[in-house]
Amino acid sequence: MPHGNLDRPSMTDESENSEWSAALKDLELRSRIRWNESLKRFNTWRIGGPSRCLIDVETEEDLAKLLPFIKKNEFQWFLIGKGSNLLIHDRIWEGVVLHLAGDFKSWKPQKGSAGVSAGAALADVTFSQRCVSHGWSGMEFLIGIPGTIGGAVATNAGAHGGETSEFLKSIRWMDLEGILHQDSCDAFEFAYRFSKLDAKQGRIVVSAYFELHEKDPQQVKHALLECQRFRMEKQPYNQPSCGSVFKNPPNDYAARLIELSKLKGKIRGRAQISPKHANFIVNLGDASSDDILWLM
Repeated sequence: MPHGNLDRPSMTDESENSEWSAALKDLELRSRIRWNESLKRFNTWRIGGPSRCLIDVETEEDLAKLLPFIKKNEFQWFLIGKGSNLLIHDRIWEGVVLHLAGDFKSWKPQKGSAGVSAGAALADVTFSQRCVSHGWSGMEFLIGIPGTIGGAVATNAGAHGGETSEFLKSIRWMDLEGILHQDSCDAFEFAYRFSKLDAKQGRIVVSAYFELHEKDPQQVKHALLECQRFRMEKQPYNQPSCGSVFKNPPNDYAARLIELSKLKGKIRGRAQISPKHANFIVNLGDASSDDILWLM
C-alpha cells in the first residue's frame, strides 16, 4: 500500500477541507468524489471503517491526473477494484481510496480472433460469462473468483489448474507520474499468485489483452457451469469472504493443513473459518477486522 506522511490538511469532509477540495476541483475530474465513505460495501468481506476520501475513478485521463497529485501531496492511498483479497481495518482510513469504475470496465473483442481487451475493473465473473457466447475457452475458472481483471492479472489468479497468465498477452499499466505503458506479459515474471504488477510499486493495471481458445459455445458453457457447480458445492459462496485466504504451499493445500490443525469451523466474534472450506474465513454478520485477524 503506497503511503506518505499525512502532515497535511485533515480530510474530514468537503466543507472542512476546502483547500484540499479546491485542489481536487482544479483537476477537473469526471470522477465522483466521496467524503467519509464507509468501505464495507467496497470489499467482499463487507468489513471496514470509512475512508476520508474515496474517488470513483471513471477514466484513464482522471487516473493520470490523480496519481501525480497524490504523489506530490504525499497522501496515503490504495487502489481498489471489487475488494476481494482485501481486509480493511474498522478504523478510519486517513487517506485516499481510488476505486476503479466507469471506463475501466471495458470489454473490447478483437474481430476475427479469440482475442479480447478487458478493463481492470471488469468483474472476473462477467469476463468468463461473456466468453461463452463467443466460444472462447480457457478462463472459465474466473467464474469462481470474486475479483476483477486488474486483480486477476496482478496476482496471476487461477483455479482448476488454470492461471490468468496462460492467456495473457499484453498489459497496459500506469505509473505514479500518470504515464501509460504497454508491455508483454513476459516483462512481469508471472509465477504462482504473483507478478511484478504491483500498485504499491507504482505499476497499476489499466487493461489487459488476452487470447483464448476457440471452441463450441456449448462446450465453453458446460465447462463454466462445472466450475460454478464446484464453487457452490465446495465453497461458502453465499457468505461474505475474501475468497481463499492463504496461498497453497508447494505440493499441499492450505485447507488440508487448517483442517489438520482442527481449526475448521472455529469462530471468533462474528467471523468463522468456514466449516465448508477451511481456507475461507466468512463474515457471519457484523464481524470486525480484529475477528478476522485473530482467525488468521
